[in-house]
Amino acid sequence: MRQLTISLVCLLVGSLVTQGQGLPPCGERPHTIDQPWVDGNLFCLEEVINDTSAGELAFTALASAPDDTLYAARPLAGQVLALNDTDGDGLPETPHVVADGLTLPNGLVFHDGTLYISGGSYIYHLVGNRVEILVDDLPSGSNGFWTGGLTVGSDERLYVATGAECDFCEPDDPLRGAVLSYSLDGSDQQVVATGLRQPLDLAFMKDTLWTIDTARDNLFDTPDLDELNRVIPGAHFGFPYCIGRNNHVDLPSNNFDCANADAPALTFPTHSTPMGLVAYTSDILPSLQGELLAVLNGSYNQAELHGFALVAIAFTDDGTITGYNILIPNRPDETTEPNKTWQDIQYSGAGFWPRRPLDVTVSTEGWVYISVSGGEILALRPR
Repeated sequence: MRQLTISLVCLLVGSLVTQGQGLPPCGERPHTIDQPWVDGNLFCLEEVINDTSAGELAFTALASAPDDTLYAARPLAGQVLALNDTDGDGLPETPHVVADGLTLPNGLVFHDGTLYISGGSYIYHLVGNRVEILVDDLPSGSNGFWTGGLTVGSDERLYVATGAECDFCEPDDPLRGAVLSYSLDGSDQQVVATGLRQPLDLAFMKDTLWTIDTARDNLFDTPDLDELNRVIPGAHFGFPYCIGRNNHVDLPSNNFDCANADAPALTFPTHSTPMGLVAYTSDILPSLQGELLAVLNGSYNQAELHGFALVAIAFTDDGTITGYNILIPNRPDETTEPNKTWQDIQYSGAGFWPRRPLDVTVSTEGWVYISVSGGEILALRPR
């Protein structure tokens, strides 16, 4: 195991975050974002940090530790930051570099006192003030999509998603566009699932693993091709041959029958670009308990916006998905604002657009943190 030189500036120890339910009402807080961003009867939305110097792709991954430290990845800077509450307002607003010199860090998970980081060909872990490389041969490269998200299962194994090597081609490397699994020490690689294009995050809901995917370019006129997939051992989700719930055939092949592709459990609007995924199990926001939260990064070069949202995916007691609701931006009230569309909300500046949500995580106390392009992090907490 090779040790990586890091830059450790400062890491505050202990829990400095006041419990969310003990904070003043939203209206008395200095950084509250007004409606119609969220349903003000249920939620309060606050700005945690807005660091415009961090760049467009600042904070592409978030993870929260039990001491309420919030970790954020800055891939283009090769850094991971730790944010702590130093002014006593209950929000972790002060960032400190805890790891530097990494390769495109783009996935974070905190487990049993250790921060695990995925990026490029690597899986790292941070213990105390030391970063070590656990895996150095993840399939990656200058072409194709970045290494995606990272999580840990109840089986005490790491799960990491790798991006495909192209937008639309038959892959040369069978380990790209896949979900891989490792022991916590980086050994014992296993291939869990294949046939993915851009699986940017992973999350367990109870003991079921989920991942997300985005359809290839230039399919905007075909609806609902972006995916939420239930990951089971041996699954093949169809890339590049099959997309969406109806197994749309894109690339004729004599080697793959789309009838054998594992269909998505749920689809999103085409090119809404699901990018972050987390399970919400806390009772602090009871309307979200037992749901998956996903950020939809948004479409490109289209007047009709798709994505630019935080959504909640609901399940029945037996684990069947019933659909999803948009949490941010809050949908207009059809009884009081019948002519105001969801796109009107975005274009009026009361949603993420023109910036984009990048990732979502949940703190120990049950707050939801959302990172936004351009260096902003928001906190969703109880009203």
